[in-house]
Amino acid sequence: MSIAELKKQFIVDEDVLKARLEPIVRKALTHCHLDKNGQVRITNAKLSGKEQVRLTLAARTIASQMDPSISADVGVDEIVRFTGLPSNQVRARGKDAVADKFAESPKRGVFRAMPHKIEGFLDSIQEPTPETARNS
Repeated sequence: MSIAELKKQFIVDEDVLKARLEPIVRKALTHCHLDKNGQVRITNAKLSGKEQVRLTLAARTIASQMDPSISADVGVDEIVRFTGLPSNQVRARGKDAVADKFAESPKRGVFRAMPHKIEGFLDSIQEPTPETARNS
């Protein structure tokens, strides 16, 4: 295979990367959805605090790829509002996400999921069952 052919396969257009969004969104839908303002509504009641924070970050990053008016950046106050977790726990779980390289923190108190980590995370979290799913 020539260098030019390898280059075409290795360096891809943004549209090729966005093609992965459909299966990722389907996976995320089993755990949450967003309103038009970017508010994340978690529907899987089995998730731990750590998973809720990461799901919130993942959902916003996914949504930002689909709708540029929704920011991938999520502040601690927003995560508190979306999850109901105390702010000290959200800050700790956010710092853990950064330490684990699941997320980055562009400024103090703001987190953003790393796009290449989202699908693996979604695959790792437990599927909700009908009796544990909650309607938000």
